[in-house]
Amino acid sequence: MTEPRPFEQWLKDLLADPRSDDRALRRRLRRPPPIGVSEMLFLRETGLQLINDVSVEATWPLQRLRRLVMALAETRDPLTRTGLLVIGQEIERAGAGRGETPAQALNHRGCVLAEHEQFRPAVDHFSAALQADPGFVPARVNRALCALELGRVDDARSDAAEALGCDPVYPPARFADRLVRLLLSLAAGSPLPVGLLAAEHGVVGLLRTYDRPRHLLDEVRSDSPWDLEAITPPPKPPASAGAAEHNHYGVVNGRLGRYAEAVHAFESALARDPKHSRARFNLAKAHQMAGDHEQALAVLVGKNLPRGEACTLRARSLRALWRIDEARAQDAEADGLTRRRRRTPGRPGRPDLPELLRAVARPPAAPRPVDLEPWSPERTESTLAQLTRLSARGRHDDAIGLLARMALRPAPTARLEAGLHEQHAVALAGLGRPAKAREQYSAALALLPEGSADDIRMRCFEGRASCTPDGTGKSRTDDLHAALTAALRAADRTAEARLRTRLGRTAQAGGRPHTAAAWYRSVLAPAREAEDWQVEIDALRRCVELAGRLGRADEARTYGEQLDRARRRARDLALCSDDDPGAVARASRRILLARAPARSAAVGSSSRDLETLLAHADHLRGVVGRPADALACYYPALAVCLQREDPEVTMKCLTGMGVAYESLAGATAGRAIRDAFRKGARGDDAWSLMGTVSDAAGALTGGEAGELTECARAAFRWALTLAGIRGDQVAQATVLSTLAMTEARMGNLDTAARYERWALDVHLRAGADDNARIGLEHLAGIAERLGDEEGAARLRRRREGLYESVER
Repeated sequence: MTEPRPFEQWLKDLLADPRSDDRALRRRLRRPPPIGVSEMLFLRETGLQLINDVSVEATWPLQRLRRLVMALAETRDPLTRTGLLVIGQEIERAGAGRGETPAQALNHRGCVLAEHEQFRPAVDHFSAALQADPGFVPARVNRALCALELGRVDDARSDAAEALGCDPVYPPARFADRLVRLLLSLAAGSPLPVGLLAAEHGVVGLLRTYDRPRHLLDEVRSDSPWDLEAITPPPKPPASAGAAEHNHYGVVNGRLGRYAEAVHAFESALARDPKHSRARFNLAKAHQMAGDHEQALAVLVGKNLPRGEACTLRARSLRALWRIDEARAQDAEADGLTRRRRRTPGRPGRPDLPELLRAVARPPAAPRPVDLEPWSPERTESTLAQLTRLSARGRHDDAIGLLARMALRPAPTARLEAGLHEQHAVALAGLGRPAKAREQYSAALALLPEGSADDIRMRCFEGRASCTPDGTGKSRTDDLHAALTAALRAADRTAEARLRTRLGRTAQAGGRPHTAAAWYRSVLAPAREAEDWQVEIDALRRCVELAGRLGRADEARTYGEQLDRARRRARDLALCSDDDPGAVARASRRILLARAPARSAAVGSSSRDLETLLAHADHLRGVVGRPADALACYYPALAVCLQREDPEVTMKCLTGMGVAYESLAGATAGRAIRDAFRKGARGDDAWSLMGTVSDAAGALTGGEAGELTECARAAFRWALTLAGIRGDQVAQATVLSTLAMTEARMGNLDTAARYERWALDVHLRAGADDNARIGLEHLAGIAERLGDEEGAARLRRRREGLYESVER
């Protein structure tokens, strides 16, 4: 292990020293160390590490680093000074302000974290500021606003009241108290989380305006951020008022949730000025907030509208109406407009750090560039893992930003550099730029000679094939052949089966049925070896189809028998109850949409909004115990999942919906049973209603409870088809086990036992002992209800054996 260079060790010692105030820094800088491009890069890397560390403990070295960079900038040449100032500004914008007291410094850092939606670390900073100075009102105001974002209603209410009690005339305290009361009143009539509710009502900017000193780089505001008029019911404008006054009146009423008054105000504004684009847009927004999405779309027809905002607003209403394809097109148009705006040059004169670093590395006296030290392998591998997570969540813009930071230094090895090119290609493909993605895939392949890093070469060839404009062309086929060769070298049977299937589909789409049939036949062996039943069944289905088309009756019959045996082996509802898993998904979708809220909430389609909505729905369903409100969040989340075509998140949403519907069905059945006893039902009537003592199956299959239970089954079946399409057997087993419990509660014990045994086998092979123990206990309960006491005892002994093996 190499020892740190003198500058790096000097910087680490300085940041670790709690006594490094301004005076101590100046003493250490009487003999300043030489600063070159590598030292500037290390300063920036250290700053980024501290910025990414959101703990309270990291705030103090971040403060010291800002003071150090600013002190170094005072003694350098103009070019190096500019680079150091840019680094210092980055650190300042990350929360290292000029706070004179510990409370001020912690409050400033907490505000910056909250502005980047890191609310929990922000609350920790505000709490630490209040520990340092209990009378510091700004920290209490800010903690109230963040608590509201986190759904901590009681904390928000108490902090806002205490801040107002400490200083009744302090404008931020008065504003925070009024805003907290407003949002809590809006939240009482909506299941949405407060952050999304504030965004819907146009007050998210007010909610996220924190009490901190203004930074030099902040935008200058002409109005006060603590203007109570923005959230106070205004007087009705007189009849002689113009369109602007009526529009303002409508905006404030919309913020307050008074939608009828807002609609009337915007219509009055348009009556006075039909070309008032903001009034037309706000009218559509008011209809949308009131749940009248058809009327909102009708208002948004025409050209006199802000184009990008109108596209986003249309997409929200279209999703609420389950017109997913149209919503996707509107969001794509809005994203395209946003990207075009980003490509326009920024304000002139703003320094760009990468350009400055390149200038420092190539001074006029030394035309040859200075060699930069590469990133460490650990740092690069960690970044690759982070990029994979970002791309899986659809956050491709964030991935591009992270890749831009990694481009400041070379990668340590060709394999890791190829991995960065691959992740760059994935992000570009996700942003709808396939040509640029192909270039990055090609750059990655150029770094890896044949026979090395076969896993990366396989993914790059397959990704480049997916980005080919012609879906049946020679270049696509060549890339798939190369990917298959790499998969064979890597002995990846799952990838081999997938690539052979893709080659078969390419041949079939190109009008070559004989070649396609040969490829599908070659899929069977690797799919069976990898136990990928979804791919095997799909290949067998296509073999049967092509054999029939080519007039090979005996071959079609043989493959048909193999297909039946494969379905029986799979024991998978989504694969063996219907020839087409898509039919299961369509039927489940019809059942669930029939119970969708009549006035579904309109939400955004970003990854962050979706994560927030699903987390809030899970919280309502589990901790709070309000499954009906949870479903009101799950439905708009499902619409976003369908638009984004993300199977993993869609499975999570559908599973949550199924559990919520089960809870509602159980509560409804319980009320039916209690009503039956309350009305004096005879014993045999009550027994027939309950079905069994353990689960009240009769009550769960009839009336309102039966409809809710059917919705739960539909959600689980749909999630199961998605798990099968992904080829994720563990996910299939998890969902199938949950579905087995639903079937058991309905009295379908044989079906429940069949599902649970399949799931148990997968969990045991995957080493998921916790899920296996749950499955064994469920099977034991089913055996008892079927009268097999000996079988139940045997299953429980097997379950105890799993506990003992874990303890050993």
